[in-house]
Amino acid sequence: MLATNDGQRKTLGQWMTPAWAAEELIARYFSDLSASDHVLEPSCGDGAFLCAVPDSVPVTGVEIDPVLAHRAAVRSGREVLVGDFLEIPLSCSPTLILGNPPFQQEIVRAFLRRAWSLLSVDGRCAFILPAYVFQTASVVDALAEQWSIQQEMIPRNLFGRIKLPLCFARFTKSGQRGTLVGFALYGEANAVTCLKRRYRALLAGGERSVWAAVTRAALESLGGHAALGAIYAEIGGARPTPNDYWREKVRQTLQRIACRVAPGVCDRNIEK
Repeated sequence: MLATNDGQRKTLGQWMTPAWAAEELIARYFSDLSASDHVLEPSCGDGAFLCAVPDSVPVTGVEIDPVLAHRAAVRSGREVLVGDFLEIPLSCSPTLILGNPPFQQEIVRAFLRRAWSLLSVDGRCAFILPAYVFQTASVVDALAEQWSIQQEMIPRNLFGRIKLPLCFARFTKSGQRGTLVGFALYGEANAVTCLKRRYRALLAGGERSVWAAVTRAALESLGGHAALGAIYAEIGGARPTPNDYWREKVRQTLQRIACRVAPGVCDRNIEK
């Protein structure tokens, strides 16, 4: 049953998207939709996004509440399946999964897992979300293993008296690690968190660069005097960021923090 007050809506994570906002979001971000696409709305509520998708584009809604599902179907004239998006069998092959899922962290992550399983590579997913979904570096870093993500803030007063900062996040299924747009320091913060204790100690002691901390610690663990190959081997399993050119980054860092005493051999430099 549709919640009748703000307290119930907050408990259920149930906030209906204004029709005008659904139309604006589709016009702004998905004007390229065509009859070859198939849009899936996994928690369609009263059907705002279903109504906003152009008539020429196939679209299917899913709604767990049968009263809302009926309302959305009548309002939009589209097919609306009654059931839980996380479990319901689907015969369509969506190219875009779009909507406003319940504002609960675990449900959002479960929706993204199901969306990833339904989409082909380069398939798209876009959700109105509470900003706290992206507040920790480890969560975003894990999502980036499967998705390229872009996000922008949207006004929270789209939904009356809701107090949560909101964003509109767009996900593209990647065949490799994705890119992040609208996120700063997430990869770096997660890398620092995952560093070995001796690397974190150098950062806490005043080292300003993560790569410098890792390279300095590697050199010191090798006795302060080592060949490049040995330094690479020491760092290989503890790279602070997934940089394909990490060896070049190590050499660049060594030029700054160490002395070259022979071809391919470096000695620690006491001065930072």
